[in-house]
Amino acid sequence: MSETVKEPGINKCCQASNRLTNLKNLSEGLEKCQKSLNDYLDSKRNAFPRFFFISDDELLSILGSSDPEAVQEHMIKMFDNIALLRFQVGNENETLAAAMISAEGEVMEFRQATPAEGRVEDWMTAVLAEMRKTNRLITKEAIFRYCETMSRNDWMLVFEGMVVLAATQVWWTWEVEDVFQRVKKGDKQAMKNYAKKMHQQIDDLVTRITKPLSKNDRKKYNTVLIIDVHARDIVDTFVRD
Repeated sequence: MSETVKEPGINKCCQASNRLTNLKNLSEGLEKCQKSLNDYLDSKRNAFPRFFFISDDELLSILGSSDPEAVQEHMIKMFDNIALLRFQVGNENETLAAAMISAEGEVMEFRQATPAEGRVEDWMTAVLAEMRKTNRLITKEAIFRYCETMSRNDWMLVFEGMVVLAATQVWWTWEVEDVFQRVKKGDKQAMKNYAKKMHQQIDDLVTRITKPLSKNDRKKYNTVLIIDVHARDIVDTFVRD
């Protein structure tokens, strides 16, 4: 490059001694570097497959930083609707991932805070395992606590949106199966009674939606209402048939 600056003429630049050989060597060296870089990035992606969802430049920005916060701007690409992780400092001054936050701002606290130390692919794998564990435990708790000590509408406010949707569908499925069992045993009014219950659930939910609610709670109620209406129509079809 320095020689080219001194002699910028194209003829002299191209005819310089060993110029073609040097350019070929540089090109081969660049290809080797690129291959080594690709192999390195592939090894990281194989260790944590969700890195496949982000570009090479984005992955390099994560790997080139020792700060766990470097993953934040890429979380939404690696996880469906998870916008951020919430980090906190542990008792031994270590960084811990304590919760995941959705794009709507809904927070799911991890049952056990996960250290965000060491190689990023290792601690992100641990965070993913804790996400699954926490989600499974909270969903099981929601199913178990369904209408146990509070109304259905109040119960929805205790748990996260996706947990509520999963738990309500589990209970609706069980309730319909239970109704069929009662019909089989001779209770001919079981399906009609259940249809009345579903109509009342929808009326109660519509009444609650008209009251002041947070943006997320209103969206949660609206989504459950749509599913409830669909479920009611199915039950009404059973009654008519």
